[in-house]
Amino acid sequence: MMEKFLEWMGQIFPNTQISEQVGYVRNLKRNVEDLMEDAKTLKAQCDDMESEGREASRKRMRLTNQAQIWLGQARANLTEIENIKSEFDRRQASNNGFLSNLPSTYTLGKRAVEKLESFRQDLNKRSCIKLLAMSSPPRVIEMDVPTVGQSSAQRTMEKIWDLLHDEHTSVICVYGMGGIGKTTLMKAINNKLQATEEFEYVIWVTLSKELNLQRIQKEIMSRLHLKFDEDDSCNSRSMQLRQYLTDKRYMLILDDLWDCIDLHTVGIPPNKENRSKTAITTRLFEVCNDMKADAKIRVSTLTEAEAWDLFAANVGVEVVDQLDIKDVSNDVVMECGGLPLAIVVVAKAMHGENKSKLWEDALRALRASVPEIRGMEPQVFRPLKLSYDDLRDEKVKMCFLYCSLFPEDFEIDVKHLVDLWIMEGFIDNVDNLVDASNKGHRIIEELKRRCLVEEGIRRGSNAVKMHDIIRDLAVYITSSSCNEGPKFLVKAGIGEGLNEPPPEGTWRECERISLMMNDITELPVKPECPNLISLILTENPITAVAHSFFELMPALQVLDLSCTSIMSLSVSSSSLSNLRALILTGCRTLTEVPFLGQLKELQFLDIKSSGIRSLPEEMQNLVKLKKLNMSGLFNLRTIPSNVMSGLSSLEDLRLQKKKVNWVKGSELAVENGATLGEVAKLKRLTILKITIQDYDCMEEDVFLQQWSKLKKFRVFIGPSQVMGRNKMDCMKQVHIHRGNNYPRGVMVMVTLTEGLKLTRAGVKDVSQLVGDANGLRMLDIGGCEEMKCILDWSDVGENALQNIEKLRLSSLSSLQKLFKGEVPQKCLRKLNEIYLGHCYNLKSLFSSEMVHNLDQLQTLHVRYCNGLEEIIEGHDNSLPENPFPQLRNFKLEKLHKLKSIIRRDTLALPSLIKLEIDECPNLRLPKRPDTTDWPSITLGNATWEANPQQSERMQWFHRLRR
Repeated sequence: MMEKFLEWMGQIFPNTQISEQVGYVRNLKRNVEDLMEDAKTLKAQCDDMESEGREASRKRMRLTNQAQIWLGQARANLTEIENIKSEFDRRQASNNGFLSNLPSTYTLGKRAVEKLESFRQDLNKRSCIKLLAMSSPPRVIEMDVPTVGQSSAQRTMEKIWDLLHDEHTSVICVYGMGGIGKTTLMKAINNKLQATEEFEYVIWVTLSKELNLQRIQKEIMSRLHLKFDEDDSCNSRSMQLRQYLTDKRYMLILDDLWDCIDLHTVGIPPNKENRSKTAITTRLFEVCNDMKADAKIRVSTLTEAEAWDLFAANVGVEVVDQLDIKDVSNDVVMECGGLPLAIVVVAKAMHGENKSKLWEDALRALRASVPEIRGMEPQVFRPLKLSYDDLRDEKVKMCFLYCSLFPEDFEIDVKHLVDLWIMEGFIDNVDNLVDASNKGHRIIEELKRRCLVEEGIRRGSNAVKMHDIIRDLAVYITSSSCNEGPKFLVKAGIGEGLNEPPPEGTWRECERISLMMNDITELPVKPECPNLISLILTENPITAVAHSFFELMPALQVLDLSCTSIMSLSVSSSSLSNLRALILTGCRTLTEVPFLGQLKELQFLDIKSSGIRSLPEEMQNLVKLKKLNMSGLFNLRTIPSNVMSGLSSLEDLRLQKKKVNWVKGSELAVENGATLGEVAKLKRLTILKITIQDYDCMEEDVFLQQWSKLKKFRVFIGPSQVMGRNKMDCMKQVHIHRGNNYPRGVMVMVTLTEGLKLTRAGVKDVSQLVGDANGLRMLDIGGCEEMKCILDWSDVGENALQNIEKLRLSSLSSLQKLFKGEVPQKCLRKLNEIYLGHCYNLKSLFSSEMVHNLDQLQTLHVRYCNGLEEIIEGHDNSLPENPFPQLRNFKLEKLHKLKSIIRRDTLALPSLIKLEIDECPNLRLPKRPDTTDWPSITLGNATWEANPQQSERMQWFHRLRR
């Protein structure tokens, strides 16, 4: 009835608004059906658009803003259609649903009509919308990184963070050994930059060992959502990158760089122009230099406490706190050497393990350097081995692996290590031992720059050591479980606690065996070692070596028995036929070496500080011997004649602290023993360290003929067993003890030296000694009680002391002045360091004329000169305007009569950094010019005005002892 009524109403008012409103209700069903049909089309279009958007994101593109607005409106319309349909279905399902509430039915019908019109408009707009556009790259991509909780890591992070805000720093280099946490630190920095707006883009590029410029360009362009074609040239990409980044402030992080890379070629514009930054992580210090880094930050290993915290956090505190596990777990952590990578890998492998036997077995595996712990080989050794693989020279690889023959945590003396490398033949393509030593030291620096060895920590020592895990890596490479490196057997160090050598079966395949620093007393009788090249038995209480011990070692080239207790050593004529190096240093109970003449291939012989009493005459047959060290042989009095002259290949001879009775004369063969003339005939000699107790042996033509060819020498002359510690840092040195009327040979020797040390000599000055020594750089005089002045300029030429750099004077009780006469203009111009002590009769130090020559003086230290009254004598008008312009360190100690430094009111000392004054009660210091407004520092009753220009970098030390 209702439908007929609506039809009738439409007929009565066919062209009126009432007819339209009647249609809302009358045509409701048909309109809803039309809506649902169109909704299918619209939904399909929405789904297609979203699908294209997802696919576009993989191509660094996105939906346009216009498309996103349309999609949002379309989805909203679809939701409303669903609501209309739901309402329609509900009314249709109820009896008289449409008639019971005619107004609401009317509203529903009107909504359906309006929505149908809007709907069709949306469908028409779709064809006019641009769908895709290039997407904007995110400013920072967050990275998964473990929490940087260690205080040392936090401090390093703070350093890096501060450098990012330093306008003078453009390139930052973070370096350190593999697995130490460089990447983790930079990931934390990357994530931290999310909270700031400092950089428009933070670009992270992970590099590979093999540098691929095109891959790096593609990765950066992909990160920045820049289009590129696979066929684009390197130059084309470079120009595109440079153009895009020039006006943007960015941070580029290059992770794990192994070699220098030209950022300009990549397409990275100069950082300083737009305050951008480049941060680099690398294992190689040389990369920092090659990349011209403004700041270089080394990442150090964790402290013991930090290592424990990291380990406990990964393994579980409830596990490591168990009483029967705590001690052994602590030892396990110590074996990781503070290396975060190793700590985490071992901790995860032991996670949840609560049985002490399993922990003890893990400790054994770590100490044995075998990769039995889960994850050690793939996650620790394999990444670290990249540093070893990067050593392109096989000989340098051997130099690195050789360091593992020393005990864990052992500090290896650099000179000794280089000597061993030379003995082993690792250093080649050199003409002599001096060049070989220089190359060896260069290799040391290369290994340090690559973080494969570390500086020793003992103060004043020149030593290196291997990090525990790096040593484990080297032991692993040389073990039977790795098929790449040479085979070593290493049981070195007190920690091994060996009372007997390893089973003979383990010797057979080895090329090098190190059993140093154990408690081994006996060796196998006849071990079979066909491949053995080096055998190191240093510091074992071995008393005897069987005659047959070496018979099955045909390849043996290096034998080290130093500091053992052997009393005799016998070798068959067929044994050791290929031996290159024999080290018997410190074998104090060994008295005879009769077999030396049989070692025809011997190139290196070290019998320093041993108990040897005599040398066999057959030793002259060692025509290949290059280095002979016989220093400290206090039981050896005579060297057989012709032995020295027979060593025709000798380059390095050491005979220090040894009372050899050199026979006087220049003949090569003297029945009573060797002469210095034999040493003179060694044509290849380049290094000589020798003690000569009798001046009469030093005839002018005895062995000075070859003296000028020596590259390094240290000669002790005079009647003394011990000449005191050497403190002169120069290649050529002469130490003279006692005496006063020296033969011409001594004079000529001094003319060729760089350093001269004179002790307890009965001379009044050194004019005759140093007058012609134009190459002299260091002069050390002590205990010469008759010396009244150092040098009389009237007795020497104009070139005397023109190259002197350091002057050390001590215990010269009669010294009244440093120099007599007027100092020539060219002399003392290079003098940069003066030490003066215990010279009690000296009243003034420098004359006003001498001060003019001391414009390079940097260090002045005067102590215990009780008679000293002034540093500089002379009146104001005769002094230079600015005395000591380069003086940096000034120290005055226990000078009770010292009244002044200079006879004027002011003294600038513009370069001064450190001033120390101790027990100088009568000293009054001059003022520093133009500093009246600055606070003064009181030293006793002396006042010193601080210079404002220097105040920031000066350290004032005031120590008063009354």
